[in-house]
Amino acid sequence: MSDLVSVAAIKDLLTECPICTEHFDDSIRIPRHMPCCVQSICQPCLETYSGGNTTIPCPICLHQHNLPGGVKSLPKETVILKTLDYLKIQKGLHLPCTDCPDKETAQAQCDNCGVFLCSICLNAHRRNVATKTHTIVTFDEMKGRPVQSFRRRHQCSQHQQPLQFYCHTCTKVVCVSCTVVDHDKGKGHNVVSVDEAHQELSKSTEDVFVKMNAKSESLRKTEAELIQKLENIEMSKRVATHDINKTFDNLAIELKQRRAVLLSDVEHKSAQNLQMTEESLESTRVLQARVKSSTEYTKLMRSKADRIEDLQVMGSSAASLRAMLDDTPQEVSFVRTGVNFVEANIHHLRDSIKAAGMVRSVTFSPTERPTILPDSKAYNAIVLDPAELPTDPMLEWDPGTARRGISVSGRVVTNTPPTTPSPDTGCRIQECNSVLASRPLMVGNSPGQQCIYQLNLGFSVKETIPDKCMMLETVLTPTPVDASIGQLTGLSVRVATCPDDKQKLCLRVAYNNTFLSDTPLTQNRGGQSHDLPLCFVLDGANNKLSVISAADNTVYTTVTDVDFDRPMWVMMYVGYPDYVDVTGELLSGHNVTRSFKDYNR
Repeated sequence: MSDLVSVAAIKDLLTECPICTEHFDDSIRIPRHMPCCVQSICQPCLETYSGGNTTIPCPICLHQHNLPGGVKSLPKETVILKTLDYLKIQKGLHLPCTDCPDKETAQAQCDNCGVFLCSICLNAHRRNVATKTHTIVTFDEMKGRPVQSFRRRHQCSQHQQPLQFYCHTCTKVVCVSCTVVDHDKGKGHNVVSVDEAHQELSKSTEDVFVKMNAKSESLRKTEAELIQKLENIEMSKRVATHDINKTFDNLAIELKQRRAVLLSDVEHKSAQNLQMTEESLESTRVLQARVKSSTEYTKLMRSKADRIEDLQVMGSSAASLRAMLDDTPQEVSFVRTGVNFVEANIHHLRDSIKAAGMVRSVTFSPTERPTILPDSKAYNAIVLDPAELPTDPMLEWDPGTARRGISVSGRVVTNTPPTTPSPDTGCRIQECNSVLASRPLMVGNSPGQQCIYQLNLGFSVKETIPDKCMMLETVLTPTPVDASIGQLTGLSVRVATCPDDKQKLCLRVAYNNTFLSDTPLTQNRGGQSHDLPLCFVLDGANNKLSVISAADNTVYTTVTDVDFDRPMWVMMYVGYPDYVDVTGELLSGHNVTRSFKDYNR
């Protein structure tokens, strides 16, 4: 984290330097105004940070300033100097007479001139023809007044005349002589009275404050989201590491080398996303700190200033505040991401020890959403990298991607909540009770360009299923998404209420969101149970995909012109246990119970 100064470091009366926390004064620790952060830092701190160079980094936001005249060329903060004088009066400390050559202790102030007067000069001031009608306020009287009523003399340092005008062109308060010499309207300068300028800038500054508050709230939400992403990544890292250790500890010596490779994979795959998210969080916090501290500081300065000082504050800070409004923190492109250890090959570990397990990044990112889905609902593409496993193992469910409310054990998924809640690693599906298989099917790489897998589905209805309610869905898709609706791309096989008879439950098959068949299965009422063993045959040679009953070889649907160029992911949704108990067993290889050589009939 960079050396930032929080809003809390701005003291109530603006008397301390936010860097060294020493009190400002008008001789050594002179407050110098920083244009980048609209705050003030004492001269010694700035000299320390500059190291004698003309290029000075701001100690608060690290913005670089090129100051050929050095630190002393930065303007003094008049509001703070006024506040220091005010505090001296409140505490009865020595405050020198403004015009007295001996700098005697002042006892009063002329409300018209703004000068401090010792007893001698006070008598002279009252006797002078030009000033005898002026209002004199003693320091004792001032002790009961707020700082806003405390005046200082505002006069032009060049012409020693009162500051009565404001040049919009130069953003500077000027005297009448300046309007003739350096700020002539004939030379294109936009000069107005102090009153008019103060009214204009007050409104624009208040508008900026409204936007700054909105910006601060937006940054606060972004910070919270980034923190959640970091926690997900860290959790996924811990869980993946734990899973790896647990698995490989049981296999002892012959697995140690493989475990080391996978642990290294966890570090490597999480490092980039961690760094990206941490950098985004850092830039968000930096900008948030600048926005908060600048807003609070400027508001506090304005609350202590008179009109001229307020005008100076607004004029000097307007550009910086607007620049902060335009500034944006570094963004991350994903919704959530993490690393996930896939427990593939464990059941067949003795035959494939050198390729057991894999560390995979699971990333959920916004994608083109269907028009039927409202913007308030999430719709995120699921990208798994790497997708393919080192060898061609059996299919299993990947418990690391399963939603937290469902249970996964090897090849079986159920909608029964796990006894021990699963950790939220950022790799899990969140919008529905779904899980992905451990690997995709690569039809082009399979012998004879053919893949077969089996899903033994079972469900037991607890109470009547509502209309248009889906009990379960198994999907074969090249583009899995995390969404609260069914998968719209690829093959979808689901059990739901029949479209023409709500008293029955049907097996509904769709491809690319077009329904192809509806097959009645059982009555839609509590107490009904049904087993549904299905086989899926992917024929890459003929670009054909078939859904077949593993019980009697009935072909439910055959889809032609299927594109098998991309990896095809097996995914399953299990309904909510309030209505139904669902089980899905995923089988592949020699575990498939049927032969489908004649499935083309």
